Amino acid sequence: MNALKYLFLLLSIACFTAAGLAWKGDLQEALPYLWYLAIAGLIFLSLTPNSRLIRAAFGCLTLTLTVFFGVQLLSKTNIVGKSFDLTEDNRYTLTEGTRAILSELTEPVVINYYVTRDVTGTPASFKRHIPRVDNFLKEIADLAPNDLITLNLIDPEPDTDEEDAAMLDEVQQIPVTQDDKLIFGASISSFDKKTVIPIFAPEQETQLEYEIIHAIAKVTRRETPSIGIMSAHDIEAGGQGRRPWVFYQMLQQDYDVINLSMQPTTTLSAAYQEREWGEAPDHLDPTKIPLILLVHPAGITPEAEFAIDQYLLRGGTVIACIDPLSAVAQGQRPQQIPGRPPMEGIPVKSSLPIILDKLGLALEEDQIVIDRVYSDNPPNINVVITKEAMPISDDITLSSIENMLFYATGGFDTSSANLNEGKLTLNQLVESSYQYARINTPDLLSGKIDQNAFRFILANQKDADSKVAYVAHLSGQFATAFPEGFPKAETTEGSETGAEEATPAALTNGEAAGNLYLFGDSDFLYDTLSYRSISFLGGGAANTAINGNAPFLSNLIDQAVGSKHLIGARARTPIYRPLTVLQDMNAELEKKHGQKIQDLQTKADNANAELNKIRSQITANNVAQLSSEYQEKREQFNQEVVAANKAIRKEQKFYKTETDKLKAGIFWKSTVLVPSAVLLLGLLVFGFRYTTTHAR
Repeated sequence: MNALKYLFLLLSIACFTAAGLAWKGDLQEALPYLWYLAIAGLIFLSLTPNSRLIRAAFGCLTLTLTVFFGVQLLSKTNIVGKSFDLTEDNRYTLTEGTRAILSELTEPVVINYYVTRDVTGTPASFKRHIPRVDNFLKEIADLAPNDLITLNLIDPEPDTDEEDAAMLDEVQQIPVTQDDKLIFGASISSFDKKTVIPIFAPEQETQLEYEIIHAIAKVTRRETPSIGIMSAHDIEAGGQGRRPWVFYQMLQQDYDVINLSMQPTTTLSAAYQEREWGEAPDHLDPTKIPLILLVHPAGITPEAEFAIDQYLLRGGTVIACIDPLSAVAQGQRPQQIPGRPPMEGIPVKSSLPIILDKLGLALEEDQIVIDRVYSDNPPNINVVITKEAMPISDDITLSSIENMLFYATGGFDTSSANLNEGKLTLNQLVESSYQYARINTPDLLSGKIDQNAFRFILANQKDADSKVAYVAHLSGQFATAFPEGFPKAETTEGSETGAEEATPAALTNGEAAGNLYLFGDSDFLYDTLSYRSISFLGGGAANTAINGNAPFLSNLIDQAVGSKHLIGARARTPIYRPLTVLQDMNAELEKKHGQKIQDLQTKADNANAELNKIRSQITANNVAQLSSEYQEKREQFNQEVVAANKAIRKEQKFYKTETDKLKAGIFWKSTVLVPSAVLLLGLLVFGFRYTTTHAR
């Protein structure tokens, strides 16, 4: 034993000597290990004395230092950031889409994360949100392969280079006091591409994951994504002033827009040649054109529908804005000149008849939907969409949309949808209320239905069994709507056909997950329904969105072309949620007592009404003194009023007492009952261990 004491003493001297040499040598890189050597020396030294008291003192000191510096060591590793998500809705777990985007990274990404740590008066909401952003950014940086994500944590204090860098990156300053400002944002860049998140707003906490991962996907995309457009309208020159539609101009700023015409496969060769993509295939390829936008595809042929069908089966994304009554087409119809043959314009109705029939979502081409809940004032064929019409609360594309305006929209009845044996998922992104009605467009165009008729129809509309979808989203594995293959164009009798054209190969089942967004309206994208032009003093003008029409469609497009893993992304559940259990219990109490209070109040109101009637009779009869009969009635009703008011106060007091008991019960259960149970369990364990040890 004595030999061990000398050994421990020798080891302690060696540890203290090494620590001293490191300190004297001023080796900055060795300083962290200096403390661990000193702690090791204390441990060995504590084993040397014979006195238990001295060894206990050494042990307490060593334990304190070990815990302190052990925490410091762990804070410099990734172990601290590891966690287990035990929440019901997995709010702390990254989505599969985020993990997939990170796993596919091949180019370096730099995240400059600016947050002012020490600001007087920082709002509590920001104080809670800053650690959440810290942990999330560290988590995605750790998950990126080959350290491709570089996270720079920058504290931009006032009048420093870091503050100047934040300003150059266009990160927003938030005034919190008269002298102090908070900077809380980030810039995400990859080579020459950069995107900025000006502020991490606490109220947008649910969109944090999508916001950051979408920015990463955007800056690592080297080529401008292509979007195909099919429309019966002249979108390139059919807007106001014979200019392109404003929405089309906005698309051209961010995307390579390809006009596929109403016969898409015939324009592919020129599009491929212009972009040097090689030889064009006989089908629409989602790897080259990840999104196709259909805007009022009036008169679409079966051949064009077949191309769309095969595109969906190959994993493409289609946004189809079809219409039972297009105001744009109606307003641009050519004027008929008497004595000349009638000139045909663009048909006012459009659909995808074959595809929608296969899906069981056929749009009633001759009927529009009006809605009592979402009607305009005065009632007309407009549908004014509010948040209540957007049932999926966590949908990213609708999270910032407050309202939309649809004109003469159709509605999709999804009750009989064919979801390909469960391989398709259907979501009603925007839906009607139960108080909707359908109106025949021929009656509307002929003037049979006026504003009074609208009022009558809406006022007498009964609740339907289900809601119709103004906007629907289908995703998953589609089955073809053309089981017999490519529909060959019909030839008139006697016409000569040349050499038989090659028939495109036909898929019958989806090779990859496709997405189909269905809108019951196409006019909502037109200039006058979506934008307002603002003129400046210098003579310039800018177009600004007047509602959520264009932003909603922009969100869908941005999500679809940003990455295939972003489509259908959902917002996170808020971290801070209300105490719903207490609210539900309180609601039950309010319902129980509220009905009694309401009944008593009705009784008091009736008695007051009778008293007022007696007073009016006295005034009408112009009598100075009441008869005994009136006096008895007045006394009776006065007593009823007093009794009812007394009962109301008693019931309200009883309700308040029960509410206080409920809150107190929850408080004591959470602060006393649980700790008491833990303490009791500890005492039982202690008693059991003491008994077994004492028995030995």
